[in-house]
Amino acid sequence: MRVLLVEDDPDQRRVLALLLGATGHEVVECACADEARRATPCDLALIDRKLPDGDGLELAALVAGRVFLLTGEDLDAASVRAARERGVGVLVKPIRPRELEELLRNVGRRG
Repeated sequence: MRVLLVEDDPDQRRVLALLLGATGHEVVECACADEARRATPCDLALIDRKLPDGDGLELAALVAGRVFLLTGEDLDAASVRAARERGVGVLVKPIRPRELEELLRNVGRRG
């Protein structure tokens, strides 16, 4: 599976990219929304909620495929509801390797 990873923190991006790559997925890494807008289409996108050049939820609306918003904070109920209404899942950082593996298995089953 091809995964778009949009994370402005280089350390978190590196760790997530390593985890994704170790499970056999091709990773397209982006540090900002502008890079992500120019990236090739992917099957799955993991997008940081707060990017230096935009809002991850707004970017999620422009990305094809299954999308999950990464957030280092607990979102309020209204924000979670808004994300889900747009078909966007929410993952709270730090993301545990088992949590990521489960997510990838579930997305892979949906095709």
